[in-house]
Amino acid sequence: MVICSDEKTNLENEVWTIIGASGKSINEGIPVSLNSIVGFKHKATECNLHSHDTNQGKFTPISKQQQVTICPGGGNIDDEWLIRRYNPITSYDTGQLMNGDIIGLFHIRTNKSALYSHMVLLGDGSQEVSCYGNGSESNNKWRIELIN
Repeated sequence: MVICSDEKTNLENEVWTIIGASGKSINEGIPVSLNSIVGFKHKATECNLHSHDTNQGKFTPISKQQQVTICPGGGNIDDEWLIRRYNPITSYDTGQLMNGDIIGLFHIRTNKSALYSHMVLLGDGSQEVSCYGNGSESNNKWRIELIN
């Protein structure tokens, strides 16, 4: 299960690398275009950001929303996300992903539900992460930070 913790970045456990769709690599330093389909690899575990539909009881433990997990392996369609920069004027911004951008991530296979973090706390005090909504809520927004 994917969780959020406090606002301080934990470089050991909270860093993700953008990878190409279906596990293909993206060369470091090459700009990533907005509105493209990408994957995310967790730096510490080498697992991909993954989601799936809610069939067969696969949903978050508290809110019962679409579950987000990490998955080992080479990547598949359940690991693919559409990346969009948040723009209050238009829902479709163009250009390249930049440091400091506020983005929304939309799961491709399950009708583009947006990656969502909310105040539902698990037993350890971390926030439950799910796919929920159309990306318009503040809980659907994520910040890009380049780590050197």
